[in-house]
Amino acid sequence: MESLPKKFKIFFTFVTISATIILGWNILHTDWSMALIIQLLIFAFLGITSESLPVALPKGGYVTVSYAIFLSSLILFPLGVTLTAMALAGLFVFGKAGSEQPLFKRVFNASQFVLSLAIAYQVMKFINPSSFRFDWLSLLLYLIVASVFLIINITIVSVALGMMFGKSPSAIWVSNIRWSVPNFMALVPLGFLLALIYNNYGPMGLLLLFIPLLISRHAFQLYIDMRENYLSTVEALVQALEAKDTYTSGHSARVGKLAVAIAEEIKMSEEKIQSLKYAAVLHDVGKIGVSELILNKEGKLLDSEWESIRSHPVMGQTIIKGIKFLFDIGDVVRHHHERYDGKGYPDGIKGEEIPLESRIIAVADTYDAITTDRSYRKGSTHDEAIVELKRVAGSQLDPEIVGIFCKVVTSEMTARTVSSDQLQTALTY
Repeated sequence: MESLPKKFKIFFTFVTISATIILGWNILHTDWSMALIIQLLIFAFLGITSESLPVALPKGGYVTVSYAIFLSSLILFPLGVTLTAMALAGLFVFGKAGSEQPLFKRVFNASQFVLSLAIAYQVMKFINPSSFRFDWLSLLLYLIVASVFLIINITIVSVALGMMFGKSPSAIWVSNIRWSVPNFMALVPLGFLLALIYNNYGPMGLLLLFIPLLISRHAFQLYIDMRENYLSTVEALVQALEAKDTYTSGHSARVGKLAVAIAEEIKMSEEKIQSLKYAAVLHDVGKIGVSELILNKEGKLLDSEWESIRSHPVMGQTIIKGIKFLFDIGDVVRHHHERYDGKGYPDGIKGEEIPLESRIIAVADTYDAITTDRSYRKGSTHDEAIVELKRVAGSQLDPEIVGIFCKVVTSEMTARTVSSDQLQTALTY
């Protein structure tokens, strides 16, 4: 915790103290009985189990099936019971999830659970001060309360992640809500059903319903695992390429980071940014079909050798067509060597006829090629590369993209080694 940013420490302290005050107040003002204590232990057990089986999100944080448990507890019991059970769920995580979460993260999780649920409870009481009933009107109220909980929960986590890693909380918020909404939509009605069954059939019905909740979690885990397998396939292809061309080792990953920085500046959608990242990382995959003798040649290339090099965008498109999940980036890879004035290859298209993603990759690719050592020359400095980019803007490269690149990419940024994939933390919701 000592190495964390000061802003995060202040936010952590604020969240923790606020949650502690709210939790303590509600514990003291709850009329405890043996029945309530037993119910507390049951829901705490289910919450702890759920939190111990998390699914990691792409931009940091986790989701679990505990949504349904939290919200069903909220409408079944006094607030003191709910907050205590869910605070315990955040603190006492076991298994792999527990071993990966230091104490401060578990304290933060417990605290943000308390705050999110307390605010959702106040909204529920404001809309309907009377007791909760299991009818259609109550279901509508439940959906509103569940939405409030989700929004507050993601907001707290996104702000924390943004402070920890120097990222925009809004970008993390948008990304995480995109990935968590399908899981949330599946669990909201299950949570209402869970409360209904517990109200009518007690703990036995609750435990039986918990099984499909775990199945829902497993399905979401498979979805995320499939996405990670996509990334692994991309990485394997890049490694195969870079094993042939020692001078461009790391080039594809750097181009990917630079391209994403441009895309984020022009407010590309998250889906398009992800597609661009794939394309940028794979833009030179066609060089697998080019002899390493040509790739590493120190002298001037012969015409036949140059034609072999020029064939790699088309070859890359052909390779990508064979991978179903990458079908939509083949054209981007094919056109990343087109010139803005129409004198590029392989098709000689120009201007906005060139896909936007290809124009972005071209700028990032050119910058990295200028600033890194090659078999035939030494790399230039950042400032020298910027001068060169501006010189060829409008002829070789899209001038608008060059302008954006010069605005967002600094020499300090290009020196960083921390990638967005490292924003995988154990902060949950």
